Amino acid sequence: MSKGLAIVFAEDNYECLELHYPRLRLIEAGYTVQVVAPEKDKIFKSKEGYWAKSTAVPEDIKAEEVKVVVVPGGFCTDRLRRYPNCCELLAKCWNGGNGAVVGFICHGAWLPISAKIVKDRKVTCFFAIKDDLINAGANYCEDRCVVDGKMVTAQTPDDLPAFMKAILEIA
Repeated sequence: MSKGLAIVFAEDNYECLELHYPRLRLIEAGYTVQVVAPEKDKIFKSKEGYWAKSTAVPEDIKAEEVKVVVVPGGFCTDRLRRYPNCCELLAKCWNGGNGAVVGFICHGAWLPISAKIVKDRKVTCFFAIKDDLINAGANYCEDRCVVDGKMVTAQTPDDLPAFMKAILEIA
């Protein structure tokens, strides 16, 4: 029996480990995982050329059914944040901190920034975009993995074990 729905966002130029490691860990933990992207049944390529196939678009997902959201890094989130439906889905899943566990790693912070869910939250990210989080009203922290309520953030692929451990403990 499934523990519930988990979604992992995808677009071209994602960081391979930051999409597939969480996706596989969530499946292993018993979640039904959907790979959500602007187009359904499309192959998206990582920065390294590895593929991920989307299984849903934001309109296919009922935010109130989502238990876990993972936003990978790479430059995919610079693309994802340009789609209002992706930002809206993330904001609805977060629901002011009362909804899904939301995890983002590395450059993944760009989508939550555009979804306007980071204000007053203690978070971390890849150092190059820390000013983006600070300017969005977040409380940036240099810790490798940060948990603030149901928001889990991490800096780089090296932090994936702690990132997923925290997500799975909270979810």
